[in-house]
Amino acid sequence: MRILRGKWQGRLIPFPQGAPTRPLTEKAREALFNILSHRSPLAGASVIDLFAGSGSVGLEFLSRGARFVRFVEKDPQAVRHLQRLLAEWGAQGCSQVIYSDVRRYLEGPVEPADYIFAGPPFRYWEKRTILERVFERGWLTPQGVFILEHPVYERYDDHPAFWRQEKYVASRLSFFLAEKALSRGRSDPEKAVVSPP
Repeated sequence: MRILRGKWQGRLIPFPQGAPTRPLTEKAREALFNILSHRSPLAGASVIDLFAGSGSVGLEFLSRGARFVRFVEKDPQAVRHLQRLLAEWGAQGCSQVIYSDVRRYLEGPVEPADYIFAGPPFRYWEKRTILERVFERGWLTPQGVFILEHPVYERYDDHPAFWRQEKYVASRLSFFLAEKALSRGRSDPEKAVVSPP
């Protein structure tokens, strides 16, 4: 598995054998970044890589010019490996590895990002909770994008912020826009404030 574009293009992303992680395939990663780069520049962006695992998505963002990436991961082996790798690649000043459960992290102090990617295990049954927490607590900047990787048999296109989805073999990538959630909030009559006469 290698970095596809940017300053680290072609660099191998090593990862310990037997580590409990399922990296996004290179084909899906290429398609993901094609979609995002056609929408807005990636250079200078802030990013959160949830369920970071190998760190392949966050590292790809850094290679393509992201300003800062937070890697959130609860597996200690993966955390140690990411810390070593970022140090070796000279990326400590533009990254942070956070040892935490993702739900607990999203309940903590909010630091909005331009892009948030979540690639949870397929058998992780709280994906919709993660999606809701991101939008309910304001984890995205006003033009931000949230990307959720999930099995093909799961659907999230009923969410107000849903934008598009792409299928890759046994998985899908669903994309959600902060601006759609904001416009829905402004136009939702149930949330309108009515002044007394």
